[in-house]
Amino acid sequence: MTARRHVELLGMLKVDSTDPATLLRRVCELCVDICGVSGAAIVVHGAGDGTAQAVACATDPVSLVLDDLQRTVGEGPRVAARALGGPVLVADLATAGARWPAFTSEAQSVDVAAVFSFPLHVGAVRVGTLDLHRDSKGSLSWTELRDALTLADIATHLVLDDLDGPDPMDVGWLSDVHAVVHQATGVVSVQLDISMHDALSRIRAHAYAHRTPLDEVSRQIVGRDLYLEIGD
Repeated sequence: MTARRHVELLGMLKVDSTDPATLLRRVCELCVDICGVSGAAIVVHGAGDGTAQAVACATDPVSLVLDDLQRTVGEGPRVAARALGGPVLVADLATAGARWPAFTSEAQSVDVAAVFSFPLHVGAVRVGTLDLHRDSKGSLSWTELRDALTLADIATHLVLDDLDGPDPMDVGWLSDVHAVVHQATGVVSVQLDISMHDALSRIRAHAYAHRTPLDEVSRQIVGRDLYLEIGD
């Protein structure tokens, strides 16, 4: 990553706006334009275990499918990038079946052949990921990788510059925060007297087993239309 390229990419955003949502959306679009990928998304995480997540922007429906899939099964490139604090680059998703069995099979069903995830972080402060995918296998070139890393850095600072309040991981400014998942996790935690982590795992397992979006299962739980039993 060079300072000169950083300045060049900032100029390529070509957005006469200070609105963070608009700027982040342009970052995603620029990834598709110059990094040789089929789609891009930026997901911002809340504090703690990352249960609270928000899609700040996505360039295509497949990116949204991949977001919901990873939140449902709890595995995939974004999950790994957040845990590792470094890029996760999979040039051929067919090789990742043992690593992410649930994610890989479902992602391939929507014609995803390669995935690349870059954490948005400054030091130990991790606020999200920049997630890219391709419909054909193949590594990012050196230039594409450099630009993706630079755009992830730009996105990180766009998020951090707009955060309000004393909590540097607050994502309340986003309109697409998946608050219902966090609410449902709290409900299940109390009902079954288990930890928030275990409660989220139960909800994810139910969503995956019934092939229902995580948000929909969560809405059913919050609305008291669904009650997860101990054995679920």
